[in-house]
Amino acid sequence: MKRPAFLIAFAALPAMAAAQTPPAPACMPQPQAAALVTFALPMLVTQLADRCRSELPPNAYLVANAGALADRYRADSAAAWPTARRAIARIFTQFLGQPMPAEMDSELVRTLAEPMLGGLLAKQVHRTDCGTADAAIADLATLSGRAIGRVAAIAATIADRKGNGIAGVLKVCKPEDGRPRESRPGDNK
Repeated sequence: MKRPAFLIAFAALPAMAAAQTPPAPACMPQPQAAALVTFALPMLVTQLADRCRSELPPNAYLVANAGALADRYRADSAAAWPTARRAIARIFTQFLGQPMPAEMDSELVRTLAEPMLGGLLAKQVHRTDCGTADAAIADLATLSGRAIGRVAAIAATIADRKGNGIAGVLKVCKPEDGRPRESRPGDNK
């Protein structure tokens, strides 16, 4: 596949995913979902700050610190790329029905994927929730990008009540670690 053709196909993935409604999207393992978030985190923080700027005061944590946070998350983002690339290949295969071409494992694809994923995730935050997002980011700011990715993957699993995943694309598998679940007060047995 020639470079322009696969770039067009790659760029069209979100639109194609939104246009298709697969009966039950296969879930993505939590480590891959976490890597996608970690990989996109620098751009996600930046784009979310831009999206929420008009809804937040100028001294809001997100608005005031987005650049510094993005810089801090870049090392974790780079480390997450190999696993995030496998997750992108999984999404590519799910929606196009064929494996992602090997030549798409390039630096160019990486530079296209980060803003696209960051933008997709930032758009999941409704503008009326910018204050909540700002508070969450302020509370999570001491965590590494990798830890935030793991928390986000778990949160996506919990929040996905309809089973369609995030934006109809990313359904995260529930953790199945083989450990017996402890009973908690109020559990029905």
